[in-house]
Amino acid sequence: RQLTMAGRKRRERGGALVMEEKPPPPRLIIMGGPGCGKGTICRALVQQFGVVHISVGDVLREEIAKGSDMGRQIEEHLKEGRLVSDELALSILKEKVSHPDVQEHGWLLDNFPRTTEQAEAMVELGVIPEKFVYIEVPDEVLLERCLGRMVDPVTGDIYHSHFRPPPDDAELKARLVRRMDDNKEAVARRLETFQENMDSVLEIFEMIKRDFHGDQMQ
Repeated sequence: RQLTMAGRKRRERGGALVMEEKPPPPRLIIMGGPGCGKGTICRALVQQFGVVHISVGDVLREEIAKGSDMGRQIEEHLKEGRLVSDELALSILKEKVSHPDVQEHGWLLDNFPRTTEQAEAMVELGVIPEKFVYIEVPDEVLLERCLGRMVDPVTGDIYHSHFRPPPDDAELKARLVRRMDDNKEAVARRLETFQENMDSVLEIFEMIKRDFHGDQMQ
């Protein structure tokens, strides 16, 4: 017989009542180059595990949309395919993981941490993953995917001019947007930045890392 009480289970064992701690919520990281298919996998993981999706990149783009001074500075970084400061990225992470829904349901970090310093700092903050999913896709495939990518800002659905054209819906097509950093120069720089930092980040999480080959994902 099991009874749920204040987040714990009380079970009879040999005539005695034993308190059982509720298992901690999932703590996941998904990592991969731009255009690797993280969005599709993130949606599946959120649906399967009920975790909260946390994307530092999305938060940065929201700040740009506000038109603030900080947003304009961030915009210059993203246009050139450069990373924002570790301090800013970590402050966003710290604020997001403190939300009650994240504490209750767990988190899925999308392409974070991006540097060794970020990885070490998040561990010091107590933001420690139990699984790390790494999606491997050749750079030339990533470049092609990014240059044809379009996003529906209403639904978040991602389309591609060649691999996944949008449906024949005039209203939908009119609202599709391209990310400001989905141009050849910026994507090339993003790939370079991603690769130069990734070996050291992957080494830190080697014991919990699982590789996934995303070449066939569109």
